[in-house]
Amino acid sequence: MRVVYRGDLDGTVCAAILMDIGLCNDLSQAHPKDMQDGKIEISARDILCNLPYHPDCAMWFDHHSSEIDSADFPKKFRGLVENAPSAARLVYRYFLPDNPELEKYSDLVDETDMYDSAQLDLQQVRLAEGTILLGFLLDPRTGLGHNKDFRISNYQWSIKLPELLTKHTIKEILAMPDTFERMRVYDQMQEKGADFLAENSMLDGNVIVSDLRGKDIIPANRFMIYTLPGFESGNISVRIADGKKGEFATISVGHSIFNRTSTVDAGALCKQYGGGGHVGAATCQPTLAEADKVFKAIVAACQE
Repeated sequence: MRVVYRGDLDGTVCAAILMDIGLCNDLSQAHPKDMQDGKIEISARDILCNLPYHPDCAMWFDHHSSEIDSADFPKKFRGLVENAPSAARLVYRYFLPDNPELEKYSDLVDETDMYDSAQLDLQQVRLAEGTILLGFLLDPRTGLGHNKDFRISNYQWSIKLPELLTKHTIKEILAMPDTFERMRVYDQMQEKGADFLAENSMLDGNVIVSDLRGKDIIPANRFMIYTLPGFESGNISVRIADGKKGEFATISVGHSIFNRTSTVDAGALCKQYGGGGHVGAATCQPTLAEADKVFKAIVAACQE
């Protein structure tokens, strides 16, 4: 079967577990928006992980609140969809009873829960290591995809990771040349990334607003903005950047992981504009013509 998954840490761990138990002999990464827009062909041989539902799929595993609360949530499907720290937790829980050997992924799933639900401390954000570091390297919001000097592309690298996770430890994977190359760039650019975010962000009341359109993005993890001087009082961030090939804009909304006082449902908010996600983190991709209007509306909706 083919596993169609979001290419972040959560989706990657889902794919690794399914590969380990023999339910995956093919992989394909997809963006949630492309799934929502019907751009991805799905058949009865596909297992969807960490992505919106498609009626033709064989199985579905997801934990995004915007999907669970949707009016068109399917009444019947194979798989498991509910609120959880990660989709990997649901895949693990679903298959563990019949596959006790999956117990070896217990720590990895715990760490994926921690990363995907943003249960991190200041030290883990500033000096990430292990699974948390791999999560930042895989996250497209880190900006590593803007670097074209890697030996292989980010897609070529990330699509190999599910199989690597079935055979190697996180420490071994981080030491591999293509991962280490990305880790070195990530480490080298963190200070510059912090300066870049500070220069292109402002605090509007309680909202940290970042406009990165038209910028050569410098790699920096998505939680760094909450660690920067002057932004400590912000409890939610709204970031806009160029989408793929500049064909649309990408807006990301996220609760501060250190000032957890925002009551905004980011997933429901972004769903109004064709996106989705969780209560604490979500995205949408407005057209270029609508980008400014949507950006301003989302910032206004996040203000207290």
